[in-house]
Amino acid sequence: MQGESERRVARAGRGHPADGTDVRLPGRPDGERRPPILSAVAEVRPIGELLYGRRFTRELAEDLGKDPRQLRRWLSGEAAVPERAVRWAREAARRRAREILALVGAEA
Repeated sequence: MQGESERRVARAGRGHPADGTDVRLPGRPDGERRPPILSAVAEVRPIGELLYGRRFTRELAEDLGKDPRQLRRWLSGEAAVPERAVRWAREAARRRAREILALVGAEA
């Protein structure tokens, strides 16, 4: 049985293949590989949950040098997520992915 956090992350990623295949969006040339276009909140929330777990806001806010209340404002849509925060979240996710792949290896 999936935990609530896993279900929430699965809902956020619905429509995106989980098997590592490329996502091609309408209007993009074939062969062009880029992540799907998501809103900043739709990107930061699942990254935060995957990096820190269900109660990610405090830890993510600390790593961004922000107050947890400000992060909650971003997630609720009350304030815009700065591009700097989105870039940091992406880089942190890539760094963690590299660490995991170095530990377990990548399948070819």
